[in-house]
Amino acid sequence: MKRTDLLLKIIAAANGEPLTPAQLQKVAFYVGMNFASELQDYYEFKKYDYGPFCVDVYRDAERLEREGKVTISIHPRGGWRQYSATLAGMRAEAEDIPDEVSTYIVEKVRWARAISFPELVRAVYQEFPQFRENSVFSG
Repeated sequence: MKRTDLLLKIIAAANGEPLTPAQLQKVAFYVGMNFASELQDYYEFKKYDYGPFCVDVYRDAERLEREGKVTISIHPRGGWRQYSATLAGMRAEAEDIPDEVSTYIVEKVRWARAISFPELVRAVYQEFPQFRENSVFSG
């Protein structure tokens, strides 16, 4: 499984709806933590302001945008980037993603999109308290 295929699957799992940077980062992190033994050359997350963070997630998303599979836009009210799959991106299913991983991604994206930013960060800290180190989040 290539990490860009997994990242595209994460973005496409929102069915064309946008993911916030936090949703994208945290779902990618959960995938890495829950399927570490099956992943090679995956993202290395650092303890950062709001928990696990890896700049390569954004770089790969930008590459997927150049390939026409992802759209990166600016949220109209918040000014942050948001990531959504294009029609081509949703059609570009990677065949080497096992069903178990694919199902997990879909469920985790649905969960991340259904909760608030503070709830998302708190959930990560509850399950992975070591990533609270360096945090500026007090919620």
